[in-house]
Amino acid sequence: MAMVSEFLGQLSLNIGSQEPKYPTVVPAKDFDPGRDAARIETAIKTKGVDEQTIIDILTKRSYPQRREIAFEYEKRAKKDMITALKGALSGSLETVILGLMKSTAQYDASEIRGSIKGLGTDEETLIELLCSRSNEELLEIKKVYKDLFKKDLDKDVAGDTSGNFAKLLLALVQTKRAEPSSLVDYEKIDTDARALYDAGIKIRGTDVATWISILSERSVPHLQKVFQRYKSYSPYDMQESIVKEVKGDLQKSFLVLVQCFENKQLYFAKRLNEAMKSKGAKEKMVTRIIVSRCEVDLKKVCSEYKSSFGQSLQKTILTSEPDPPPLASSGSLPFMRLKLRQQHRQKSAVHSSCHQAASFVQ
Repeated sequence: MAMVSEFLGQLSLNIGSQEPKYPTVVPAKDFDPGRDAARIETAIKTKGVDEQTIIDILTKRSYPQRREIAFEYEKRAKKDMITALKGALSGSLETVILGLMKSTAQYDASEIRGSIKGLGTDEETLIELLCSRSNEELLEIKKVYKDLFKKDLDKDVAGDTSGNFAKLLLALVQTKRAEPSSLVDYEKIDTDARALYDAGIKIRGTDVATWISILSERSVPHLQKVFQRYKSYSPYDMQESIVKEVKGDLQKSFLVLVQCFENKQLYFAKRLNEAMKSKGAKEKMVTRIIVSRCEVDLKKVCSEYKSSFGQSLQKTILTSEPDPPPLASSGSLPFMRLKLRQQHRQKSAVHSSCHQAASFVQ
């Protein structure tokens, strides 16, 4: 595991009708793709590979800039940069670097594909990716999935899941969610809140189809108000009702949906904390969340993490050693950790903290 904790920490350190963006990885100023390509070529050719230079460049360039670097690299070296990186890197660092060389939608589509192809299904990953993405994100993921794998996402999901769990995921993939409106329809809010109660807590059993319809088709601002109104009918809030009414993967999916409707960045912060605090920390989950959100909303995730757990996300990543032997085997580990902390101090003089930066945006 070559410096993966430090690398992920660095991604979270870059504080600087669509959902608002709160990226930590932003376009670099004074960007020179030719110069970057030359530095990466030298780093790859260096005996033992200069991983630090590769990290320093690719964590501080946006995806379009990384693509420009790859184009310049191919012109210089007469070979594909991604292929060269594959040959030069290994283990966790290779996984993260190659993830960064994909767009957010390409990365999500690849992770979804990985969760359903082969024997068995990684339901946890599938639920996280499909239940936490916005309509706009899902539309792009579906398009990219078709381009990359020559398959339809909905057909693949249907083929690997079953029952009401499959119905919910397919309803989300169909992207029928309404767009937010400037007009608040209080009558519809009340109707939906009552319908959720009547379909669950009020009756014996659960009318899952009604829950799926409302939670997959209404806009997020509307649902936030519905959940508030729901409390006037039910003795339980929506999350408590879900736990009482359904089980298994369907329960997990509904819970992720509601958590993301209420505060998506807090959901990711809790997932990261759960992954890093668990025995044998879930490195794959940490990698997936940070790589997929670093150009979307990781700055706000940082803020929620600090508020909820009293320690910055980057510090937690840097001090979390889920697999001591491999990490300890990295000779450059102490240097990397020191360098990252120095970078954090330097950035603090220029940027606000995650919490302060997020407070400027609604």
